[in-house]
This record gives sequence, C-alpha cells and structure tokens, in this order.
Amino acid sequence: MSRILIIVMMLFVLAFGFYLGVRLNGGGENRFEKQKKILEAYGLMKQFYVDDVNGDSLAGAGIQGMAEYLDPHTVYLEPEKVSYSQAEFDGNFDGIGIEFDVINDTLLVVTPLSGGPSASVGISSGDRIIAIDSVSAIGITPQQVLKKLRGTRGTKVHLKVLRPLSGKLLDFLVARGKISTSSIDAAFMIGNRVGYIRVSRFIATTADEFRSALLSLKQQGMVRLVIDLRGNPGGFLEQAVEVADEFLSQGKLIVFTKSRAGGAEEERYLAKSGGGYEKGDLIVLVDKGSASASEILAGALQDNKRAVVVGELSFGKGLVQRQIPFSDGSALRLTVSRYYTPSGRQIQRVYHKGSAGRERYYEDAMTNILPQKLFAHPDSLLYLKNGDVVVYKTSSLPSLVASLSGGKEKGNGRLAALRDAGGVIPDYWVTASSYSDFYQRLFQSGSFDDIARRLLDDPQSAAQGYRSSLDRFIAEYAGENRFESLVITSCKAKKIAFDRSGFIRERKEIERAVKSRIAHQLFGAEGQIRFLVQSADPVVKIAVTVPAAQPSQVVR
Repeated sequence: MSRILIIVMMLFVLAFGFYLGVRLNGGGENRFEKQKKILEAYGLMKQFYVDDVNGDSLAGAGIQGMAEYLDPHTVYLEPEKVSYSQAEFDGNFDGIGIEFDVINDTLLVVTPLSGGPSASVGISSGDRIIAIDSVSAIGITPQQVLKKLRGTRGTKVHLKVLRPLSGKLLDFLVARGKISTSSIDAAFMIGNRVGYIRVSRFIATTADEFRSALLSLKQQGMVRLVIDLRGNPGGFLEQAVEVADEFLSQGKLIVFTKSRAGGAEEERYLAKSGGGYEKGDLIVLVDKGSASASEILAGALQDNKRAVVVGELSFGKGLVQRQIPFSDGSALRLTVSRYYTPSGRQIQRVYHKGSAGRERYYEDAMTNILPQKLFAHPDSLLYLKNGDVVVYKTSSLPSLVASLSGGKEKGNGRLAALRDAGGVIPDYWVTASSYSDFYQRLFQSGSFDDIARRLLDDPQSAAQGYRSSLDRFIAEYAGENRFESLVITSCKAKKIAFDRSGFIRERKEIERAVKSRIAHQLFGAEGQIRFLVQSADPVVKIAVTVPAAQPSQVVR
C-alpha cells in the first residue's frame, strides 16, 4: 500500500469521528484531541506492527471496538452484511426462489416458491442440489447457499439435481429473479372460531402482510385471534406500531421513545382510527426469543388491556438503533434511544459494557427464570397443571416488579432478578418439563430430519400417500410400523447410543418431531407450523381457552 493511500485512510479514520459527531449532534471541547489520539494509534499500528496490517480491516476493527464498548446492540456492519441485511428487511431480494434446508451435508429443496424461477423450470420439493455451477454442493453451509444462489437479477446458475424417488440426475439452468419474502410464516383457522397468525420478524412489508392475513381470517368467521411472536427477534419499530394499531382504538398510546439528546429520536406513537380488529378476543404468544419490535407489540397490547400475553418471559431488548451508512457501503447500527411501553415500562435487560459483557448478555438470555421460584407459595398463582405444562397466572408481577425502588429490594432478591432480566412478563406464564438427554441428542444431531428424509425417499413409506394433502396428513398419517428400527438406524449413522427406555418413554414426542419434519419437507414452513399447532402445541391449546382481556381506558 502506498504512503499516499495510507495517509488517505488515516484521514478517513479521523473524519469518521467528525462525521459521527455531526450526524449525532454530539460535541465537546476535547473532541479533536481524542480523535487525534485514534489517528495516531492507527498510524503507529500501520508503521510499527510486526506483520503487515490491512488498513480497511484495521479501521473496521477500530469502529467495532468502539461499538462494543457501548451496548450489546450497537454494531459495525461490513458492506456485505449491510447488503444482505437490507435485502432481508426490505422483504425482497434477487435469487432462484427456493425454501431450502441442509440435512446431513446435503442441500435439500423444501419447496420451490410458487411462481419463482425454480418452480418455472421444474425443480420440485425433495430434490437434492448436489452441484452449483459445476462445483459440488455436498457439505455446503446455509450461509454458502445464500452466497451462491443469490445474485444479480437475470444472471443464470447451473444446478445438478438428484431426484431421490426416481434416482435420476437432472440438470437445470435457472435465471435469477426478484423474490419476495414473507414475514408471516403461517395464517390459518384452528377450528371454526380461532384464527392463528405466526409473525417471524418485522420487515418493510409486515404490516401489509398482516392486514391481508387478518382480513382473510375474519372472512372465515374468526372471533378469537392468536398472534404467535415466539422466536421473533424484532425488526422495524414502525411496522410493529402499525400492527398494534389494528387492535387499538384512536388515541391509545402504543409506545414512546426517549433519547439523551431529545429531538427526532424522541417520539410518541398513538393509534389511529379504523383498525381491522379493535374488538374481539386477542392472545399474544411470546417466549425468550421474542425481542425488540415483538416486545413493543406485546407490551402495547398488554398495557392497554387489549390482549392477554401467554408464554415465557420475553428477551428484554428495549434499545432502538439507527443505521448510519458510510460511503464504502458499510454502516454503523447505533443505539439512539430507549423505548417504553404505554405504562412506562422500560424492558431492557441489564447489561455490562465491553466484549465480555456482550458475550454474557447473550448467554444470560438463554437462562430461564422460572415463576415457581419467585414466590414462597407459588401454588397460589397456579392456573393449570397437567402432564405437558404448568401454567401460572402472573398478571400481578409487572406491578410488583415496578414497586422495587427506593430500598424496597431488600428481601425481594428474586423479584429484583426478574426486574433486571427485563422483558415482557406474560399474564399466563407457561413452563414445560424438559426433554430427556436422548431426545435432545436426537434433536441436536439432526436425526429427526434424517429419519424424515429416509421416509420420503422410500417409495414404500406410508408417508407417500399424503404428499398431496396437508389436511389428510395431519388428520390421518399414523406413522410407520418400523419406526423404532428407523430411529436405531439413524442413531448408528449419527454415532448416538440408542436408549431404549428413553425411546419408549418419549416415543410419542419423537414421532411427533419426525412428522413435523415430514410436514416441512412436503408442505414447507407453514405446513410444519400447522401440524405442530393443530396436533401438539400446548401453549396454543392454552391460548385458545384462557379468558380474554378486559379493555382499558385510553392511555395518552
């Protein structure tokens, strides 16, 4: 690298500080001296470090280091990550139009998207893509699949495909096209009265998708709606606000934000008139994977007493980011404000600064706080107990947690821990017994997918008779007489010790898991969700029966 280019890059790093200060209206008398220090450190590393240092990488690492000092959600994004993330949140990208999975190092076509480039050339569900542009796809990772199959619209990709049932090798030339993605994974009726909508994330098209699904369910006679936000990591705040607005009458507060500097980063979002479902029973499902925009929606509907929240304590992300682009295509996703639910709850979990604090933050997110350990007499909160779940009525917990201030924490260590965990506390907190080690080994090794694939590749399997009808599959498919031998075969292939007593004890759960994978491979993600919801999901069963919320007064 020339000295001139090094000087240019050093000036870029210095300019970054000024740029960020101007963009965020920051300031201070010592700003130049502090930025000069960053510039000097960059120059020293470039000039004296024992090995040659890439200037772009060093600049990026410097920005990332500053970001890590702030909070777990402020991040620096390389140009490739910005491009991929933007396509995901825009709701469309250029590609070949398949839903795929990687099972046993093999790229499986779960389903070609209707009307997409792959469907138009004859690629089918269950096909195995074994080569992409003459390069083997065996052992490919999901990230590599995206990199190889996405590309500029109109460009072509050559696929070599194995069709298992016929044993034929086929060649396809697929022209990449515009692919629209959906954030609504499933929308259907449970029986004649209950509608169900699964929202996987909040992207630019979510509110429009949601309104369309809501209208369809209303036309089918829905009188109770279950919104499933489990595992939804969030997305655009404005989209969550639009969805909430469908259920709240004019003037009700949905969410408000506060920032250090005030101005544009502080806003209050109020419901408008004309929502699509302002009356009618409403249940929201959350778990520890429900974060950010999901928590905005759940918190708004809970605080306004418009919906009952069922499930687990949610993730606890109450920070709002703004993505600030750089000229080279990279970006800084910077926390600019905190959001609050209508009652004033700030649901952000406690975190510590630095890379170690960031790592601990995400580790703590996977730790379950069990409601039965919060009180000396948890049975007083017991709502339901059966062989599948224990349910506690915990709608009183938010006010108790909010009361922990001014020295009132003494003797309330468990509630203080719950407060520090942040998140939306469900009205009905559902806990389930954990699966055995044997079940978890089968799950973690991919054995369920492996057994499903073996069955769908076998012309003699009973599953073959249900390829054309999801409804028949859910209602009639009873499984395989040789199921135990299939599990044993998969265990041998995965080098797992077969636990016969564990298999007998959890056979029903193992069969259900395999059937759900068959549903996914035959009918896509919505087929798998419908199977699980209609045949097995204990949280949905509770959501169908719990008492509805009572409307609140307007919160302004």
